[in-house]
Amino acid sequence: MNNITIVVAETSYLIQKGLCAVLQSLGDNHVIHKMDKAEGLFESLNTLKPNMLILNPDLFDGNYELIKNGCAKLKACKLVIISNKNKDEGKFDEDAFLHYEDTQSKILDCLEGVKKDLERNKKVEKSDEPISAREKNILKHIALGLTNKEIADQLFISIHTVVTHRKNITQKLGIKSVSGLTVYAILNNLITMDEVK
Repeated sequence: MNNITIVVAETSYLIQKGLCAVLQSLGDNHVIHKMDKAEGLFESLNTLKPNMLILNPDLFDGNYELIKNGCAKLKACKLVIISNKNKDEGKFDEDAFLHYEDTQSKILDCLEGVKKDLERNKKVEKSDEPISAREKNILKHIALGLTNKEIADQLFISIHTVVTHRKNITQKLGIKSVSGLTVYAILNNLITMDEVK
């Protein structure tokens, strides 16, 4: 995953610098922003839209509600809590927890795990296409008014395959009528208005 945006929100200058140095050794292209004040942090995060927020809860005096509400607005952002207090672990619904005394290898393992989660989420997002390329092709032919047999003949597939694709398309899109599918095809640029009979 390229260009992971990471925000480090930490009060201690030394911890911030050390953590950024460790992050540089993760290997990929990372864009790292450093912040050391709570004021305006979540407003900045809404603009930066980071993939990962490494946050010391002391920045907000450990205010659980404030952190939870602020993080809830950050879609697709993984929260990593960094603290010198073991009692903070699991308190903020974080994706990972780093302790000040963790070794470099433990920090890297933890952050690699978060990166893998981000990559998995990205793949899921990509597969959120409502219908496959083949189904789009079938839908295009349905919207053009072709029968199952005509579609099967044009695409050199069996009628049974066309019917199966048709069922999958209607199920995935939640559209049962041909006119509804035609509108969907036009709105998604599968066909033009001029092609509709």
